[in-house]
Amino acid sequence: MSLPLAGLIVLGAGALAGLAFLFLDRAVGKPVVPEAARGSPTLIVCGALFAVVLAFVTLAAFQTFNSAKAGAQTEAAAVLDMARTAALFPPDQRDNLRGDLICYGRAVVEQEWPAMENGNASPLVEHWIGASRAEVGRLELRSPREQLSFQDLLNLAAVRTAGRQQRLSQATPSVPTPLWVALVFGGCVVVALQLTLAGSGVRIHALMVAGLASVIAAGLLIIYVLDHPFQSHTGGIRPGAMSRTLEMMGNLEPSLRPGCTASGRPG
Repeated sequence: MSLPLAGLIVLGAGALAGLAFLFLDRAVGKPVVPEAARGSPTLIVCGALFAVVLAFVTLAAFQTFNSAKAGAQTEAAAVLDMARTAALFPPDQRDNLRGDLICYGRAVVEQEWPAMENGNASPLVEHWIGASRAEVGRLELRSPREQLSFQDLLNLAAVRTAGRQQRLSQATPSVPTPLWVALVFGGCVVVALQLTLAGSGVRIHALMVAGLASVIAAGLLIIYVLDHPFQSHTGGIRPGAMSRTLEMMGNLEPSLRPGCTASGRPG
């Protein structure tokens, strides 16, 4: 979702609510609620209850967003550390390890990131995980230093896998559909209750209702953005961490030619 579209939704919700109030205010000949003080407790309770639920869901969605971002950063850092650790092995083994890691990073950026917009993983990333694991299994440990490096590679591979799983687990929205229905319904009820102020002839109430509807729409949009962290909307998580890792791995050995294309496909 682009920023202009989000702004249009927020302004549209406010305009619709404000126009509805003005129409109702002109259509009725007398106040909808003769004694507005009697309706105040209902307005306060409904508004407060909706605000609490909205804040709770926003916090949960924000935690989902942060978890996805942390997983992506952890994964990228582990891949870079694996590439650096590979320098402790003989040149041919080092180059094979780094080549597979570069291909893994390219597949994450070019293949898995677009797939996560639909909540999916990329089989190509799995392919390079298998290739990297097979290359690690072929390492010849001839010195204590290489044995320690081998153990370090295994630990870093586990960290990489954990980071990737954390990233993938947040690609699927965590706010269930029934909760979305409840949020939208609650927002509509809160705005509808404000329409009971119509008929008093006080037109400033239209601005109050429009502002309330805009704030509610903005709150729901924030939850949507946070709950879909890998969508291509403004504020979505981009593969910047892995892209920087690829750049730094390229600087480690500029002459290395990995066995894959720029999109991470074997070749």
